[in-house]
Amino acid sequence: MLYLLHQLFFEDLKILRIFKSITIRASISFFLALLFVLILGKPFIAWLKKKKYGDTVREEGPQSHFSKSGTPTMGGLLIIGAILFATAICGNFSNKFIVFLFFITILFSTIGFYDDYLKLTKHKKGLSSKKKILGQLIITILTFIFIYKYGLISPRVDFSIVNPIIKNSYFYITPALFFVFMAVVIIGSSNAVNLTDGLDGLVTGPIIIVCATLAIITYLTGHIEYADYLNLFYVKDAGEMLVYLVSIIGASIGFLWYNFYPAQVFMGDTGSLTLGGVLGIVVIFIKQELLLPVAGFIFIVEALSVMIQVWHYKKFGKRVFRMAPIHHHFELLGIPETKVTIRFWIISILMALLTFLILKLR
Repeated sequence: MLYLLHQLFFEDLKILRIFKSITIRASISFFLALLFVLILGKPFIAWLKKKKYGDTVREEGPQSHFSKSGTPTMGGLLIIGAILFATAICGNFSNKFIVFLFFITILFSTIGFYDDYLKLTKHKKGLSSKKKILGQLIITILTFIFIYKYGLISPRVDFSIVNPIIKNSYFYITPALFFVFMAVVIIGSSNAVNLTDGLDGLVTGPIIIVCATLAIITYLTGHIEYADYLNLFYVKDAGEMLVYLVSIIGASIGFLWYNFYPAQVFMGDTGSLTLGGVLGIVVIFIKQELLLPVAGFIFIVEALSVMIQVWHYKKFGKRVFRMAPIHHHFELLGIPETKVTIRFWIISILMALLTFLILKLR
C-alpha cells in the first residue's frame, strides 16, 4: 500500500518518495507487526480461553509441564495475522517474491490451523503426518513452478546446490533432483521448527535470530553492488523480501511478550509449521540452502534428536535420550526450563555469527 501510494502520488507529494526505500518500509513493517501482536494479544488470548482452546500436555512428559495444561494454543494466528497485515501495508505487490510469500503464508498457516483445530476439537493427534507432508509437498510443487517459470539467477544456477564457502561454486543437479532437494529443505525446515516448539519461548527466540540473519543476507543478495562485493549470486528483486522477513521478526518479538515463561499462549502448528516452511522457501530463493542448517542449527538438532531416538528405539529397544526432542532431555536432567531456553538462544546467536563468517570467507 505504501509503495503504491508512492507510485500514484509521487508527483504531487514528494515526501512519498521515502516509501520507495525498502529499508524504510521494512522498518515500518517491523513496528506494525509488533504493535499488531501487542495490541491484539490480550483480547485474543481471552477469546481462546473463552472458547477453551487449550493445549493438552503429554502424560509421559516432564512433570513441570502438567501445570501448563489448558494454556491457550493457536497463538500462531496472531503471528500470521501480523505478518500478512504488515506485508500488505508495506510490501511492494508488483514484486513476484512478495506476492508468492504472501500467498504461501496463507497456505502454510491453513495446514497448521487445521491441525491445531483437529487436536482441540476431534482428537489429540490432529492431522496425520501423511496429510501434513502432502500439504507441504503441494507447497513445494508451487515453489518449484514459481522458480521454473520466473527464474532466479539463471536456469543452470537455479537448479543447482550452491557452495556457501567458495565463490561462484555450485553443483548442477537437474530440475528433477532439485525438486527433491527443495522438498527436503522446505518440509524438513517446517517440521524441524515445529518440533522445536516445546518450551515457553524456545522456538520464538531462534526464529527471530534466524530471520534477522536471513533478512540481512536477503537484502545483500538483492543489491547488485553488495552481492558483487561479497561474491553472492545476485537475485534481482530479492531485496524486497526484507520487508516480509522483518515483519516476522516484529510479530515474533510481540508474541514473545506473551509466550515467554510462564507462557500465556502457545504458538501451535499454525505458527511453527508456517514459519519453518517460509524460512526454507526464502533460503531457496536466495540460493543459500546450505546456510540454513548453520543459522538454524537448533532446529536441525531438535529434528535429529527425534529421528535418532525413534531409529535407536526401533533397532535396539533402548532410548538414546531420556526424552525427545532434546530440549526435554535436558529438562529431565534437572536443568530449569528457562535455562534450557536461554542457552538454546545463545547457541542460535553464535550460529548466526558463524553464518556471517562463512559469507565473509567467500
